[in-house]
Amino acid sequence: QSGHYGRIRKNEKVNEFSEGTDTVTSLAVYEGANVAVGYADGTIRIFKISSTYSDVVFSGHSSAVTVLKFDGSGSKLCSGSLDTNVVVWDVVAQCGLYRLKGHKGPITDVLFLVHSNVLITSSKDTFIKLWDLDTQHAFETLTNGRDEVWSLAVCSNETRLIGGSNKPELRVWSLKCSDSEPGKRKSTETKIDCELLGAITRKSKDRVSSLIAIGPTLFCQNNDATVELYKIRSDTEKRKKYRLRLCVDTTA
Repeated sequence: QSGHYGRIRKNEKVNEFSEGTDTVTSLAVYEGANVAVGYADGTIRIFKISSTYSDVVFSGHSSAVTVLKFDGSGSKLCSGSLDTNVVVWDVVAQCGLYRLKGHKGPITDVLFLVHSNVLITSSKDTFIKLWDLDTQHAFETLTNGRDEVWSLAVCSNETRLIGGSNKPELRVWSLKCSDSEPGKRKSTETKIDCELLGAITRKSKDRVSSLIAIGPTLFCQNNDATVELYKIRSDTEKRKKYRLRLCVDTTA
């Protein structure tokens, strides 16, 4: 029923958020300023780091909140729930903006794309959906076979999407923004073109718990408490690596 905020290096608790009446099921922090706390009853409270009282209370889900994410500016918050719905909230105006329906299973992760008004969601229904927030509709649905998708990450330049499931691999898709202007885009055109590039084999056999991309590094936390690190190479680095391999093969 409470959340804690502390300093890891000093091993000390700074604050405690205990206004909710139900079990905490999800947390999100925006740049050390705001903390969003999701509860088992479907409510969401937003606290200031320096305060023990919530400034905002959102009620938009009928069951437990499973994931919370702020956008890049901290002005919007996205929530996913066991009720299969995704809701985008305006933190400043303290109201809901829109409800996105389409998944058939509990929501497992959500991601805002910084360079386009797009939201990516994943669910235990095995699908990943890309939503155009200008029109609030899903313009692309990616399938992960029969495997539940548990976490998502995008590289810093938002050209690659990585999805983690209960299989010992990470699937990678390319993301390419459409060149067409919103008003001139044809009805058959999508805001972002996606293409499956392949899969990366993980060492762990347990399901993925969380994916985080920071700079050129992808952190993959698994359900067996292990963490795997992967380097995300730029196109220049990939070409250099390929040339080095050719040289080694030729020499051999």
